Amino acid sequence: MQGGSSVRRWTAGAAIALFALPAAALDLVTAYLQALENDANFLAARASTDAQREALPQARAWLLPNLSFSGNRSKNNTDITQNSGSGPLTRHFDYFAEGQNLTLRQPLYRRAILAQYRQAEAQVAGAELLLERERQNLAAKVAAAYFDLLAAQEQLRAFAEQKTAYQEQWLRFQAMFEKGAGTRTDRDEAKARYDMAIAQEIDAVNALDLAERTLAAMTNSPAPAVSLALLDGRRVALEPPVPVSFEEWVKLAENSNPELASMRYAIEAAQQEVTKQGSGHLPTLDLIVQHSYSASETVSIIGSQYNTRMLGFQLAIPIFSGGAVVSAERQALANVERARQQYEAARRQMTLNVRREFNNVVQGIVKVRALEQALQSAEQALRSTEMGVKAGTRNNLEVLNARQQLYTTQRDLGRARYDYVVGRLKLKAAAGTLAVEDIEATNRWLTVAR
Repeated sequence: MQGGSSVRRWTAGAAIALFALPAAALDLVTAYLQALENDANFLAARASTDAQREALPQARAWLLPNLSFSGNRSKNNTDITQNSGSGPLTRHFDYFAEGQNLTLRQPLYRRAILAQYRQAEAQVAGAELLLERERQNLAAKVAAAYFDLLAAQEQLRAFAEQKTAYQEQWLRFQAMFEKGAGTRTDRDEAKARYDMAIAQEIDAVNALDLAERTLAAMTNSPAPAVSLALLDGRRVALEPPVPVSFEEWVKLAENSNPELASMRYAIEAAQQEVTKQGSGHLPTLDLIVQHSYSASETVSIIGSQYNTRMLGFQLAIPIFSGGAVVSAERQALANVERARQQYEAARRQMTLNVRREFNNVVQGIVKVRALEQALQSAEQALRSTEMGVKAGTRNNLEVLNARQQLYTTQRDLGRARYDYVVGRLKLKAAAGTLAVEDIEATNRWLTVAR
């Protein structure tokens, strides 16, 4: 089955990926495998698929022979009264009666049962595909939670560094002001930046806690940010999606998206329901083999035993059902149309999802490169501003602004890298092609160096 084989492939891939990492490191593959075994939503989907699989043997059972046995034994007391010339004459009988029946019934022609079996095949195939969809969605969700946690950790670190830097500047400006070498404006501006950094750090602590709990809820194990392998920006391959055309991605999704494939099976199952309901007008034919034994069944044959063997056919021809069959067939036809429209709605939504993720990846490349250049410019701007202060051409407030711009650019670049990495995985999940190789490739962009 597709879901089971995917799990085995993930496990094999994880063994390779984990070999190069310390035992304490939590990388993307490890987080995914933990979620695969512990995420409640995925486990519910897996249980639902297990339940759906049982529809097939249940439907098959109606096509196979049915063997039944029945038996009875009873004590009878009978009074028989007859009128005679001398008056009523009553006779009393006490006797035991018993009987057994062994019956074998084999359906020979039941179109409804065959349609039900084909319907079950379609339903089970659709359920397997829905489980695969849930697996891919789980992989994308774990990746998003993993990199959201890294982003939250990076943001907290940035605010902590800002707070320290602004505190040092504030204390320095305060000392300079007390000595008459600085201005009140520089001191107050640095103090305001420091106070704002404290507030931002508090928000970042809360965001980090929520991000850790979000990932831990999927893996059902603690996921402290300090245990995560970090994203190495130098390893991230800024490459356009393959195929490079959006139209090709849509075609790929129409052929590969497991949700769409499952809905095509849902249409087939609905069509089999039309056949099943329409079969109410058709005759049925069964082969019956029976062995019966009876003893003293009635008072007139007390002490008599009968052994009867029967081989025959039973033909049933429906004539009129009050319009129920016609109504059920119309209802089934309406459900076919509903399934078709649901498929069309899902196909259109899939196109929108692919467009969104495709744009995120393409634009993410441009954004990361632009922010990399902006970071270099911000670093140079800070150095130039600090040199300008020494030369008397710039003031301390401009240094604060340049430093703030550097922090902001660093944070935006880290977020853009995470969004690009997750966007690549979400694009493949939207198309239904997210595989173990994609997670492993992303995992190779991580490092445990801190």
